[in-house]
Amino acid sequence: MELLKAPNKWLDKKIETEFDFDKLDAKQISGEMANLMMKNNGIGLAANQVGLDARIFVMRPLEHKEITKPFAIINPIIREISEELISEKEGCLSSPLLFLKIARPAKVVAQFLDLDAKECIIEFTGIDARCFLHEYDHLEGIDFSHRTSRLKVDIAKTRQKKLLRKLRKSNNG
Repeated sequence: MELLKAPNKWLDKKIETEFDFDKLDAKQISGEMANLMMKNNGIGLAANQVGLDARIFVMRPLEHKEITKPFAIINPIIREISEELISEKEGCLSSPLLFLKIARPAKVVAQFLDLDAKECIIEFTGIDARCFLHEYDHLEGIDFSHRTSRLKVDIAKTRQKKLLRKLRKSNNG
């Protein structure tokens, strides 16, 4: 399993295929995705970021008290979102060192299946809501850069290029 970097057609693809527990090994796939996410210091990773055509993502909650490890969200549905929006900087493993200020709902109630195909309903708040919505967007074929102005994306990409050059320079010598 490999992390795909932008630009890549998979990152723009809406994943419409429901996760099929009879054809796919949910535990293996989510384990590989979680390992890849953690290896890259992420808090979320969606199926299309690894070229998988199935509605699954993994996330590592930071605020949820009962969930302390990365876990899989399969065939997610948004049941409720708050009207309150919070603007924060956001990044994406498929776009290294690209950071954009994105307004997202402060709270989301999600319905999904766990690794045993058991239905779950969880309320996420703060950074966990942001992560859930970011990964959900990936499954919908929406990149986080689509959530802000073209000018802000262009400015951020200029900053990203400088950071990548600096990083390459420090790694080479």
